Amino acid sequence: MKMHSWVALLSLTVMLLLCNSVQADTPNEDDPALISIDVENGDYSTEYIEFTGFIEDDEQPENVFWRVSKDGIEFDGGDLLNSLVEITSTSSRQQWAWSFDLTSSATGECACYVSVHSIDGYGLEIIETRVVFMVEENSNGLIGFLLDSDQSGKLIDSSVQISGWLGTYPNGGVNLEISGSLAQGLIQSSHIPESSVCNQASNLDEVYLLPTGEFEINWDISAKLDGWMEIILLGCPSSNSSPDGSQHEFSIRVNNQPPVIKISGVDYAVEDDIWHTFDATLTEDPYWGRTEMYYVWTLRRPSHSGNLPIDVQMGEDLNTYSISGAQSGNYTLSLTVYDKGGLSSEKMVNLDIKNTVPTASLIIDGEAISEGQEVRISNPTDIKLDATESSDTTNDASSLRCIWLLDNSPLYEGCDREFSWTEVQEYRAVLTLEVIDDDGECATISVILIHPDEVKPFPMALVAFAFSALFLTYALVNRFRGNSERSIPKWKS
Repeated sequence: MKMHSWVALLSLTVMLLLCNSVQADTPNEDDPALISIDVENGDYSTEYIEFTGFIEDDEQPENVFWRVSKDGIEFDGGDLLNSLVEITSTSSRQQWAWSFDLTSSATGECACYVSVHSIDGYGLEIIETRVVFMVEENSNGLIGFLLDSDQSGKLIDSSVQISGWLGTYPNGGVNLEISGSLAQGLIQSSHIPESSVCNQASNLDEVYLLPTGEFEINWDISAKLDGWMEIILLGCPSSNSSPDGSQHEFSIRVNNQPPVIKISGVDYAVEDDIWHTFDATLTEDPYWGRTEMYYVWTLRRPSHSGNLPIDVQMGEDLNTYSISGAQSGNYTLSLTVYDKGGLSSEKMVNLDIKNTVPTASLIIDGEAISEGQEVRISNPTDIKLDATESSDTTNDASSLRCIWLLDNSPLYEGCDREFSWTEVQEYRAVLTLEVIDDDGECATISVILIHPDEVKPFPMALVAFAFSALFLTYALVNRFRGNSERSIPKWKS
């Protein structure tokens, strides 16, 4: 894997540890049979080789037999089921011993591939193989070649690990020649090789000089394009003493390109009781398509919980993920996708869920009150305060908090309260209601309460106005009266 999600890695590690613990304590009934062969690869004889070993399984196999092949052709063998002998087991499962002789009179000179087969009640066949040399006085140039595992059809990136046994009789150095070419599909490997001719082929990609015996190499395929590739492994004596070689052929799926992640979904929403789905169904491997993907979704809420994951979901073909819109905040959703070959890609998207500020609603003694309104209380010992009509989005409505303050001093908490206003220094007070949602957003409304004992002062402006009016009236009256009392002028006689 090229990239890792720490959470996914931790989860997978715990799962593996638990699985290993269970397997260590309790045998798995689904484990395949185990075949042990006492003969080593490369053993040789001029007369016969005695093959011994045992089979281990939960139940006695339905069928057990051995076969011999040379030059790619099977020609001898026999039944082992009826000669199985149960022995004292060295494990938690039963074990049965078997034996047979491989004679040169039956095989002639050869690099012989001897395989033991076990078939259980479910039809599962297990094969274990050895290559030995049956030689004559002047034998020369015999070569044997076995692979440890069948990699046919596997998704492989960067390099192909090839291991097995390659050797000659007489013992000498060997060449392992590797070539790779475009294939049309699956080429299944056989557990025994085919005969081939060693030559200086021009299409070889790599040649390894090895001593006879066990080997393990890593063949670099990082420059190969994704797709089916046929691999030919040719083992040849390095001394060129014989043109005969031994060849394995199979095809693999080159997987050098990680998945390409494509996610669709919203990046902004208003807090509400809805789910927002992110869709990654278009995620695909550049060559191998959209199958056999493993998805790891990791959700974080940096605005509230930092980089700590608040949810992790993982699974095969889990190509969608839904986030509840019930909690506001800034979210990051990262997706790591692993293909069947272990390559991974990661992509992160952001989602901002905006909180909605609540709306404050105030009812005093059954009367709806608006911001800044003056309210004269009729009964100061029993004032009913009601803010239950305050509103918010559906997801926040049930969690609203109501705080009451009188002249900025905390009074009550709760959206439905009764208030007694008896001891007052002032006959007017400011009542403030704060309605707070679960994100700390607040709506307020303030009104003026008036105590019923308040005596309204006589308005001085009205007194001044009345005095001015009286004075004006008096002046006008005097003027008219003065005019009417003037003497009538007399003419001189």
